[in-house]
Amino acid sequence: MAVKIVTDSTADLPKEIVEELGIRVVPLNVHFGEEVFLDWVELTPEGFFEKLAGTDLLPRTSQPSPGDFQKVYEELGSGGDAIVSVHISQVLSGTYQSATMARDLLEGMDITVIDSKVASMALGLTVMEAARAAKAGKSKEEILEIIDFYMQETRVLFMVDTLEYLEKNGRIGKAQALLGGLLKMKPILSLKDGGIIPVEKARGSKKALQTIVERLQEMLPPDRKVKGTIVHGNALATAEALAEDLKKTYDLSELIITSVGAVIGCHTGPGLVGLLFFPDKE
Repeated sequence: MAVKIVTDSTADLPKEIVEELGIRVVPLNVHFGEEVFLDWVELTPEGFFEKLAGTDLLPRTSQPSPGDFQKVYEELGSGGDAIVSVHISQVLSGTYQSATMARDLLEGMDITVIDSKVASMALGLTVMEAARAAKAGKSKEEILEIIDFYMQETRVLFMVDTLEYLEKNGRIGKAQALLGGLLKMKPILSLKDGGIIPVEKARGSKKALQTIVERLQEMLPPDRKVKGTIVHGNALATAEALAEDLKKTYDLSELIITSVGAVIGCHTGPGLVGLLFFPDKE
């Protein structure tokens, strides 16, 4: 019996990785006024940030329906294969709930739904390792152990250019966003227990990026071999410069640089730069 891996579009996995590893991605929805787009399907990261810059509309997002997941599960599990479905934190989205509702409608199928408690490539990295294990013929139990390891070990640090988007989308309080804007501080954030938490503030982007690297070194000492991702929101040059700095510090067994998709971009806005790393298990 094979194991099929399912996730959602907030994993921000590059298309080539999705295709190579046979990952099934269920897209969330992005709303610009009356227009609705499927994340990563009908709206690319580049298209999203271009559209965002040309409108005063605040985009919003919505999760897939249980029916969207049911169709995918029925297709993948029709031959008796097991399904492991790993999703964005339920604190941040109703996607996990939609997936569990679909699972409960398909009682005869072997479907495990997991709340990753993270988002973007912190989720994507875990899904990627699970899919590699599935492709190698690992059992469902072995894959679940791998998922648990990476959920525990992935370290997340990110900087946003402004707190405006997080505040307007209800992810942080208005007072916190106002204070950051008044002081021209760049907030450094992380994820804990499924939600966004502040880590530190730095004055200016350059100092903020330096601080992010320093905090990463505290979490993952430079003498450890690591792998991970740098994500960005329409800030590729900054992400690439950060990658060069990390290569001087760490023995990187794998480094992926990728943009966040439209759903994550709705909440962070342009200018996001984030590190999502974990120790190499090999």
